[in-house]
Amino acid sequence: MPDPMRPSLMTKMRASLAKERDAMVLEALRGAGKAAYDEMMEADRVREQLAAGGETLWDAPPATGSLLLAAWNAYMLQTLGEQFLDADYAARPGTVGYVPAVTFDQVAAWLSAVEGWVSRARQARVNPDYDIAAELTLPAGLPDWAEVEPCPPEHLAALLASVPPLRQHIDVAVYGLERAGVPAEHRAGVNRLKQLNAEAAAAADYAVALRTDRHDAKLHELIENNLKNALELWFHVGQLAAMPSLMAGYRPLHAAPRPDVATLPGGAHFDQWCLTDRITLRRWRKDPQARAAIAQLWRDDPDPAATVALKAEIDAAARAGDVVTFRTGDGSSCYYECPWSALYEVRRPVRLGGRQLRVLQQFALQAAAGPGAGAFRRGIVVGPFEATNEVEY
Repeated sequence: MPDPMRPSLMTKMRASLAKERDAMVLEALRGAGKAAYDEMMEADRVREQLAAGGETLWDAPPATGSLLLAAWNAYMLQTLGEQFLDADYAARPGTVGYVPAVTFDQVAAWLSAVEGWVSRARQARVNPDYDIAAELTLPAGLPDWAEVEPCPPEHLAALLASVPPLRQHIDVAVYGLERAGVPAEHRAGVNRLKQLNAEAAAAADYAVALRTDRHDAKLHELIENNLKNALELWFHVGQLAAMPSLMAGYRPLHAAPRPDVATLPGGAHFDQWCLTDRITLRRWRKDPQARAAIAQLWRDDPDPAATVALKAEIDAAARAGDVVTFRTGDGSSCYYECPWSALYEVRRPVRLGGRQLRVLQQFALQAAAGPGAGAFRRGIVVGPFEATNEVEY
């Protein structure tokens, strides 16, 4: 493979025509982030040392769990970043050293976060009193996923390639937690941790089993959602296995919903108004322009299953009390744009549609065709929201 740090003139020309971005910064981050592997090796050594001495992580000083947790986070972020770069280079050998903008943003989010975790792992090495849980809210979540429709095939290949090494390390960490014995009062927490690991593994196995040589957008989206769910769960499982005291206050991620095909367009139970605010629903149903707009929305949507799944995510968060419906000062309860989603306010930190939302942040669901082919917008639109008389059909 050509050296990505020394692209030829022809490579630069091809990349310019394809509107790809120079990956020099990403490669520099990749090189610096290899320190994550050293910290992971040190974490493995510490686990072996604990087991040899008959100690458990509940007996160890806070710095031990801090080292293991920070090392895992650094390792996973470094692995994901490298897999995405390598998958893009393999898919586009003519532009090695350059990547599409969405790949650049995603890899940058991961690799730029590695240094902070490596630093904390090294602090834990030298200060036996260091407690990362006193500094950060844990377990931390993965950086936001870069949203693009459709997801590039090489991103899916990278996600699939990242599963085996991450899964192996997680299995070692969970086994190490039980190796020296689990105090009776912590057995329920460890059982819950093993359940989370099994949930992640099942999502990954399901995604792998769905692979086919033929490309199908809906199948591609289903595989991607399951892999993302598995990786987000494993990111948490690794931290909980490193610092099992966190299990006491842990609130699990919402699993990626798998919509019933009967609730999708053409299905027996499809409701074209399923995304619309319930309070104002009668108004929109009586509006001929709104009826035409909502029908056109579903015709334009390239992946209705993903849209329905996003709404199911929000509904699950509402049932859990993580979010509540919201009204503006004048009593408005819906977003101004078709499909006129309800407005929501966050009560507890939550991740929806791949986006981390903070307490009191306002948001609504967005699903709308943009200008130009392939410009469908699906995701979370964030407030603050104000009253308006404008209506976007």
